[in-house]
Amino acid sequence: MISLAEVRTSCARKNDLSNRRLHFFASRFSIYFSWLFINLGLSANQVTGLFFFVGFIGGLCFLNPEPIFVFAGYVLWRLHIIFDLCDGDVARYTQKFSINGAYWDYMIHSILYPLYFVGACASAYMRYEADHFLYIGAFGGIIVSQILSVKNNYYRAMLFNKLELVKGESSDSVAKRNLLKELTLHLLSFEGFLFVYVLTVLLGLGEVAEVLVFAFYLLVFLALIAAKFYLFSVKGNYSKRA
Repeated sequence: MISLAEVRTSCARKNDLSNRRLHFFASRFSIYFSWLFINLGLSANQVTGLFFFVGFIGGLCFLNPEPIFVFAGYVLWRLHIIFDLCDGDVARYTQKFSINGAYWDYMIHSILYPLYFVGACASAYMRYEADHFLYIGAFGGIIVSQILSVKNNYYRAMLFNKLELVKGESSDSVAKRNLLKELTLHLLSFEGFLFVYVLTVLLGLGEVAEVLVFAFYLLVFLALIAAKFYLFSVKGNYSKRA
């Protein structure tokens, strides 16, 4: 059996500090699952498929209005983020990298983000029988999909024109960030939205509270998309966690 210490050494990332800041919850646990997957003989692509399956089931759970299913969906979301880190670990350990695996990874995110948002809105609609949640879901699904496409489309244009990527912020600048700022950025991200939404449902705060959560985060996402679009258009890049 391959030891955990060996897996940890072989799977070390060059941007380990930045990754732990970006995924400060999932990165604490992913190495243990990576160790398990490596000892089971799974390939990186198989782990990618597993992370999609877990995330997709979680998204389906969000379609159920019962709080217990919403909570289960959130647990599966957290688990799928952990598995998302594991496929890279397995690839680094086996030294078998695949363009398909990287491509599937991006495609999975572009599917799951809208699925979770639309699922949350559909769940709220069934709980309160209020049509405005359907409109929020339709509009929000488009907005959430743009969080990724505003970046991915730039890379597509760059590849078409055979341009080189402009380097973003360095690992040193990431290291200087404090925990409060990292938590704030996390709460304003899509993962933060899911956490606040699930908390609102579990506490039974009601229809108005859920509408406010959706509205607030849609405004945040719109601002994020506008900032990314501007920075890509003017500078050709943006700070990863800015």
